[in-house]
Amino acid sequence: MNSHNMKGTIELADILKQRDAEKYKAIITRAANNGYHDHKFMSIPGHPEYAACLCPKVQLVTDLSVFPELDDIKKDVMEGKYDEVADEQDAAEMRGWLIEDGAPDSLFKEFGFKVPTEAERLLRKPINN
Repeated sequence: MNSHNMKGTIELADILKQRDAEKYKAIITRAANNGYHDHKFMSIPGHPEYAACLCPKVQLVTDLSVFPELDDIKKDVMEGKYDEVADEQDAAEMRGWLIEDGAPDSLFKEFGFKVPTEAERLLRKPINN
């Protein structure tokens, strides 16, 4: 799936454009580039600054907070209305991180991932070693 075909914050960009495209230009640009996307924000070509935030959802709420008239949208963001869905590439990456972290089988199941085999666990060295 192409990340630019995803919904969520890209829909948010369209909503903000309708309200005031110039006033909210910085948020619109970042949202349209998937810069607030939970799974993609760290790897947007041409925008290494997006990776500086610790949590894209918190960054989006912070950016929206500058404009009190956007409190309704900020509330929707906080309630998950614009949360992104992980695509196959995102899921594989997240599963790899869990393997590297030595996560228990129950955590893989909780995320809906296939529990790794012992061979898979041995192939991926833990991050801290």
